[in-house]
Formats: sequence, C-alpha cells, structure tokens
Amino acid sequence: MVIVRRCAVLLAASVGIAVGQEPGGKPVPAPGAPAPGTAVVVPVDAEADQRGWPVRALQLEDALRVGRASNVGLRAAEVLPMQARLDIAFAEAAFIPELYAAGGYAEGQSPARNAFSPSLESTTVDGELGWRQRVITGGLFDLAFRPARYQSSGSAAFPDKQYTAEWVASFRQPLLRSAWTDYTLAPITAARYQQNQAAQGFERTVQDTLLQIVQAYWELVFARESWRVGESSLAVAVEQLRITDERIRVRELAPRDRIADEAEVARRREELIRAENTIRAREDDLRRLLFDASDAQLWKCNLRPTSEIAVPLRTGEIAFEPLVTVAAEHRPDLRAQRSAVAAAEVVLMQADRDTLPNLDLVASYSADGVRDHFDDSFHDASDQQYPDWALRLEFSIPLGNQAAHSRWQRAALEVERQRRLLHSLTLDVTAEIRDATRNLTSLAESIVAGTESVRLATSNLETERVKLRVGSSTAFEVQRRNQDLNEAKSRLLRNQLDYRVAESRLLHAQGLLRAPED
Repeated sequence: MVIVRRCAVLLAASVGIAVGQEPGGKPVPAPGAPAPGTAVVVPVDAEADQRGWPVRALQLEDALRVGRASNVGLRAAEVLPMQARLDIAFAEAAFIPELYAAGGYAEGQSPARNAFSPSLESTTVDGELGWRQRVITGGLFDLAFRPARYQSSGSAAFPDKQYTAEWVASFRQPLLRSAWTDYTLAPITAARYQQNQAAQGFERTVQDTLLQIVQAYWELVFARESWRVGESSLAVAVEQLRITDERIRVRELAPRDRIADEAEVARRREELIRAENTIRAREDDLRRLLFDASDAQLWKCNLRPTSEIAVPLRTGEIAFEPLVTVAAEHRPDLRAQRSAVAAAEVVLMQADRDTLPNLDLVASYSADGVRDHFDDSFHDASDQQYPDWALRLEFSIPLGNQAAHSRWQRAALEVERQRRLLHSLTLDVTAEIRDATRNLTSLAESIVAGTESVRLATSNLETERVKLRVGSSTAFEVQRRNQDLNEAKSRLLRNQLDYRVAESRLLHAQGLLRAPED
C-alpha cells in the first residue's frame, strides 16, 4: 500500500492534479499523503531491488571487464590455444638430438674342419654409444663409437684376446621425396597455422561472449525501465480509483462505477509483479555471464546498471564498404579460415612431394683400430690411422604409386574446399555488416520518430490537463493521455536499447568488440 500511495503522489504531481482533488477543484488530502508543498523523495529503483540485499552499481564497461576475466566459458575456451602451442612443441621435437647406447655379450663355438681350421670357442663383448639428429633439409646425421672385446681359444694363429674401437659418421640426405626444408618443416608450419586457428577461435568466443554480456546488460536496463513504466501505470490506475471513490462519496457516481477501476488497478499490479520477476531473471542472466561460482554472495545482490542509454540523434546511412575492409583484417573467423587454407596448402605440398621417387644420397666415414690392448685400439681409431669413406645413391619407386597420387588428389580437393569456405565466409561477413549498418540507420530514424512521439504525447497530456481544469474533460482522459505518454516513452526506450545493442553488433561484425583495458 505504501508503494501505491507513493506512486499516486508522484503521478498526481506529474499531471498537475492535487491528491484528493474534487471535481470542483478543491483539494482534499488523501489519508497518509504529505502536506501541500512537501517534497516527496523516492530512491530510483528502490522498490525494484530485492529488499535486504546489497546493491552493486554496474556500468557496461565494468560488466565487459568482469565478464572477460571471470566468465566460466571463456576460462574453458582459453585452454584450446594452450593445447595448440603444445602441438607446435611436439612437431619441433623431431629435430631434437637423440643419444643412444647399446651393449651385448655373446659366446660361440665352432667344430674343427681341418688342420687350418681347428675348433674354436669365442666370447664377444661389444657396445655402442651414438648421437643422431635430423636436420631441416630432411637429412639424418649419425655419429657412433663402437668398442668391442673378442676372446677366443683353440687357435694358435690368432691372439687369444683382441680389442677393437671404431668411430662411424654417416649422413643420409633425400634428394626428391621427403626432401628439403619446406617439406621437413611442414609439420611445424601446419601446427603453427592450427595454433593460429585455435587462437582466433578463442578470440571469436571472447567476442561472442562480450556480445552476450552487452545484450544481457541492456535487457536488464530495459527490464528495470519497464518496471518504472508499470509503476507509473499503476499510479495512474490508483489515482483514477481514488478520484472515482471521491465522486462516489459526493454522490456523482454510483458505487458500481468503481468496479472497472478496481479491475484496472489489479491488472496493473499483476503487470508490476511480472516486471519484478523479469528483473530477477535478467539479473541472473547477467550474473551467469559475469561471475563464476567461487562467491555465492554474488547471487544475493541487486545488479543495478548505471550506463546512460540515451543516444545522440543522428540520421543518414553508414557506408559499409570501409567497414568490410576493417572486418577482413580483424575478424577472428576470417583469420582462422585463412589459416585453415594455408594449412591445407602445406598438406598439399607434402602430398605432391610424396609422388616423387625416392632418391637418397648416403655418405659415411669411419676409422677403426684393432689391438691387443683397448687403449691402443682407441688411439688408432681416434687418430684416424685407418680411415674409410663411402658415397652412394639409393633409388626406389613404387610401381604406379597409386597411394601417393590418391593422397595428392584428396589434399588438392581439401584446399579447394577450404578456399570456397573462405569465400562463403567473406560473403557472410559482408552481409552481416550491411545488415548491422542498416539496422543502425533504421534505429536512428526510429529514435528520431520516437522522440517526436514523446513530444506529441506530452503535448496531448498538457492539453488534456488544461481541458480538465476548465471542466471539458475527465480524469480518465488524463489517465489515458498519460498512459499514451508512458507507452511512447517505452517505445523510445526500446529503440534506444536496440540501438545500443546494434552498436555492439556492428563492432562484433568487424571483429572489434573488446573489453575495456584496466
């Protein structure tokens, strides 16, 4: 009842009718109404808030900043670029040097064949320690040291014990298939393109989320403003019911005439209750986008948006061609698709190279030593007393090579598909920007028209008030004109909110929607 009285006082003050005014013009104060000349102060949105809950004032820039830092979906999506960077490290690991080692022990016996080949028993202990690395030209370098000890019994022609040491260096370089830097670095290049795709995909998710925050913020603004409109409409209905009761009291109307006014008051109260519930729902929508579940108190505070919704009046079409150029440079999905095309071209290059024959150049160099003592054999090998080297070409080709040609054809089709997707996406972006600019222009014109509607509705209300003073109108007609004014303001408000969202949509279409920097 306190709300109704406050609304009635405010409305009566706005339309120039004294609370409890009789048809003759003599003021009759309503029960609980302030004395004439007393200022009535009602906190803005005080009744729309949840009572007993703290109020958190929130500007749009603050909402964007908080949502960018705390949105749960964004926290999950930011893991994808991290995973893609690990794919690059995995591809680069192919060029990390490898250290290897081996060791063995063997025993053998052979029967006597003749006087020159007696029965032998031998024991061999050998080892190998090496280092190999793949180079960016596709070649493989290998350096190894191979010591061994050979011990035998049963032959007088050979020493019972011998030591060998050998240094071996070899290099295999493909000349056709799998050869040269572009082919060898292709996995790293493809991983970098994929990492860029993941980064741009995350950026797209960020901008989509920020656009959702903008929409949720302005929807909350609209819900609170709609509550104010409903509050004003309730005040109009309450005031009309009071006037009807006063006229019934002085016997100008019959008691049954108040039924329609009571029904109007009940309907307006229902609308106000629904408006309050809408505010709670819009607050939850915004909370879901802004906060995580780490602080349960965030669900028990009133979110009160404070950003100005009024927009400057301007007309005229917006040229979309420069905006398309900006979008071509900044849109994350366009950037990601270009990376997809480049990655497909890398695969095509590899598939094309795989259709060539195998032609490898193999070079090797070694130095060994055989002595009765290991130190002597090691020095002979290290000093390269007995070097050996070799150079050879190895060639092979599968007959028909159908598998490689099939992979090449498939890769070529994939490149064509990705290019067509890029062209289609470019057309979609162009259409999206044209639609966004057209909406902005239309909404700007609607705001101009809505402003004029508010001016005319205000003029009609003032006219009806004057007519009421001279007795040529009724309070009901004043109520109707005031309701028309409220509806005109509501339409103007909706256009302004739609314009604010459309501004963000245009930034989103260009790939420029960002959270403000701290």
